[in-house]
Amino acid sequence: MTRIHTIPVVYYHSVGPVISNWHRNFLTLNPEIFRRHLDYLSRNYKIISLKELWHIRTGQSAPVRKPLVITFDDGYSDNFTWAFPMLKRYGIKATIFVSPAFVDDRDIRRTANDIPGFLSWSEMKVMIESGLVEIGSHTMTHARYFVSDGIKDFHHPGRDILHPAINIYPERRTDHIGDPCFEKILPYGYPIFEEASAVTAKRVWIDEDFIKECLDRLSEYDFSRYSFRTAYGLIEDIYLRYRNANSIITSRESDEAYAERLREEIFGSKLILEENLGKSVEFLCWPHGDNNEMAHRMALDAGYLMTTIGKAKGISEDDTTRIPERIGVNLSSPANRLKTVSRLRALSGEFPYRALMKAWRINYKGR
Repeated sequence: MTRIHTIPVVYYHSVGPVISNWHRNFLTLNPEIFRRHLDYLSRNYKIISLKELWHIRTGQSAPVRKPLVITFDDGYSDNFTWAFPMLKRYGIKATIFVSPAFVDDRDIRRTANDIPGFLSWSEMKVMIESGLVEIGSHTMTHARYFVSDGIKDFHHPGRDILHPAINIYPERRTDHIGDPCFEKILPYGYPIFEEASAVTAKRVWIDEDFIKECLDRLSEYDFSRYSFRTAYGLIEDIYLRYRNANSIITSRESDEAYAERLREEIFGSKLILEENLGKSVEFLCWPHGDNNEMAHRMALDAGYLMTTIGKAKGISEDDTTRIPERIGVNLSSPANRLKTVSRLRALSGEFPYRALMKAWRINYKGR
């Protein structure tokens, strides 16, 4: 019988045809490959919901043989148009983690032929009513913010600028997928500073005059031959002048403002999801995997039963307030299949896979 903490959890993002001009199309899984995944997982595991996992881990339900949980991050509309029909075909349960700021507010139920985007409330309700899908929180905004005056890059052709762009133009959150013009919403040469997740970041604001001077200086630069070193060299004197004057950053988020914003990410997202869906939201997935003890404790205070481990270190396998480690599924080649199957068996507690995984982490990852 499975030990209570040895329950594998797998995750997906987007399922559907790849959108060629979307900078995050690496998140998209071909529907036929996803079907093969479901076929393999349903034949080899008892697929349960996150709530059932929590009941097992807290001793409220008896363990089951070879349990496994399926989750989706971000709440893409293709979870409804492509993934959901296959979940129904196999009778498989799943949890979709959604950020309310990205929800499509139109009263629509799309088909596979419609332009992809993010889930609507109507689409989520249909999936919930099936009894197969539960909705969790992915925090309110899924944002990343600048956290220092260290320039890490400049916007250039082909760069993913989702977070810097929607921090300036939040109204573009839900319609950027497949929009060939979205890349140009910020001008090439826009400085990209060190970023961190909204969950852990103390946000800073950058002087707009500094940004304008950089853009003016780089206006004649040939971005088809972009090199960070070259671009930085062209604006280095501007950067040093502002930095020596300690004026690149115009303001910094206070501890109090950070705590208030974090509360909105955690409490606020739960409230909005519950009000619109008429269902309790009991699980939270940290965007980018970033979280800290303050955020986790705040989530428990908000009424969540579990949050993802993400990048947090030192979390006990027996901590029933944490969703067990999540992994991706890759069956595309014999080598990838072997790796995935071995990890699933290790996370299921099977010998010798579990012991080998622990030994590898100690020797190579320092965990």
